[in-house]
Amino acid sequence: MLHILYNLRIVGLIETMDSKTRNRMFLGIATLVVLITPIAAYAASFLDIRSAIVHTTSDKVDRANMATKETIPTDGNSGAFGYGIATGDSIIVTTTHKGVLDSAAQNGNPNNPIFHNHYVHLGNDAQHCGSSPVVTAITFAKTGDVTVANSGIILKNLPKTSDGLSQNNNVGPVVSFTLRVVHDGNNSFVCVDNIQQFARIVQ
Repeated sequence: MLHILYNLRIVGLIETMDSKTRNRMFLGIATLVVLITPIAAYAASFLDIRSAIVHTTSDKVDRANMATKETIPTDGNSGAFGYGIATGDSIIVTTTHKGVLDSAAQNGNPNNPIFHNHYVHLGNDAQHCGSSPVVTAITFAKTGDVTVANSGIILKNLPKTSDGLSQNNNVGPVVSFTLRVVHDGNNSFVCVDNIQQFARIVQ
């Protein structure tokens, strides 16, 4: 910055200023430099959905394609998380987690982190989940198919009904979320945290 001042031939003027005035001037220059310095970009995450296309039929969501901003972990070492599509009935979700057996797709192994689909209903339980929703109903049967590769997610062959829960073609937000299990005696509660909504295209 000083070489700019030399090029502007005002060094002599600076030298005639008292120390307080010089300090104020340099503080102003420093502030300007900070303001015009680019701010580091927000760190993208696999929970940031870059695009989502939801395909419907006359009465249900048939399939969906999503792309995230970073590669989606599939080894179970990044915690419990998932993606969802709200409908006028159930929420269609695909999730990964270790430690909980809640899907036939896990082949009886609670530590199998394979992505699997559910239809779920949510409710409120401030005692166990605070301000986050709690899962009040969930399918166990294999609910359609899911493929996760790199930053892409494909849901397909989604049935109208599974284990008594239904979905429809009234498509709401597309979301990402994390999951948290709270144990209370012999009961377990699944809390849905960090819900983020993203734009989607319905076809």
